[in-house]
Amino acid sequence: MKINKLYPFALLLSFVLFTACSTTTQQLTKETNQTEVNLQTHNRIEETNSSVESTPTEPTLVQPTLLEPTLVENNRATTSEEATLGLTGDFSGNWKLNNFIERMHTEHNFDYTYLYQLFSNAQDLNQIVIPCDTTVDSSGNCVVVVKPQGKWERYRDGVIYEENIKRGLAFWKEHEAALNRAYAVYGVLPEFIIGILGIETGYGKYFGKKKVIDVLTSKAMLGDRREEFYTKQLEKYLVMTRQANLDASILMGSNAGAMGYGQFIASSYLAFAVDFNNDGVTDLWNAEDAIGSIANYFAKNGWKRGLREIATRARYRGNRFKRLKTGFKTKYSQYKLRKRYGIVARKKLKYRGPVSLIKLPKYSYDELWFGTHNFRVITTYNHSTFYGMTVYLLGKAVKKRRYGR
Repeated sequence: MKINKLYPFALLLSFVLFTACSTTTQQLTKETNQTEVNLQTHNRIEETNSSVESTPTEPTLVQPTLLEPTLVENNRATTSEEATLGLTGDFSGNWKLNNFIERMHTEHNFDYTYLYQLFSNAQDLNQIVIPCDTTVDSSGNCVVVVKPQGKWERYRDGVIYEENIKRGLAFWKEHEAALNRAYAVYGVLPEFIIGILGIETGYGKYFGKKKVIDVLTSKAMLGDRREEFYTKQLEKYLVMTRQANLDASILMGSNAGAMGYGQFIASSYLAFAVDFNNDGVTDLWNAEDAIGSIANYFAKNGWKRGLREIATRARYRGNRFKRLKTGFKTKYSQYKLRKRYGIVARKKLKYRGPVSLIKLPKYSYDELWFGTHNFRVITTYNHSTFYGMTVYLLGKAVKKRRYGR
């Protein structure tokens, strides 16, 4: 009878003990799982911090420096998460640049770490305010003071002036041997190389004030109207600097990414630049290499060695010329110009081929010139009639100062 009375109590006690053990087991399992989650989160944070802290600082060098080549140690795979963490700075999160980096690794075997470091330090030039170097009006806007000159006179006078002629004369004296050798090898007369160098950099005085990597990355990745062109130049630039053993992060150039004495863009470097002083490096900032590279450029673009006549002044009726289309692309028969339109060269022209009809609009009247085949070759360097004529006239001015003729 006593046993029957105690049975309900024993049953209740067993139920309570079972419930307590079950609750304890669930709490231990829950705590264990939470610990694993916290460890995983901590590891991800540590990985992220490690990636951010390892981002290099911006280089302080400002002149071209020869470096050991950056080679790929292995072709490791990089995940999309690593790519996102790798690119910092002004272009962080730029999908075009991430895709470009991937392509440069795949197609040209560039190291991911090198590319992330290079582009993380590149600057978005659209965020940089360029100071005004002209007159400023009452509202703070830049104003260019225009003198009463024609278009040609304004262009010409910005390049052909006394100081630049003196610089050209000094450059010719210093590098006469290289200029003469360029003529012997490529058939390009020294004065026309002198003309190019005077327009492009004032004989090395103005190499450019912007980092080439900043210019090309900004134009290629931020929606410039010539985005495709600048993307190609950025690709060529990286290949060029690796090939020439130069530091891509510090080279200075123009607003369009042109470099060195002759202001070659990267694709022109790869196609035309030569090691003219035979020191094992093709260096656009070396005057001798620049001389040979410009001469090689002309030779590969069709320069005729025996043709010394470049341009000559023409005579026409009136003060303003509107009868025919003009420009470096035009080609006219000298015979037809003379017979049909009364346009003739002021000095006898030995050249018998078709001429370009060149109009130079001055303040009071238009000058008219004939341009020969080699004049058109000069304009392949810069597709401009004014440019071609300035190369010709500046070169002739320096030559006259040097030889008196």
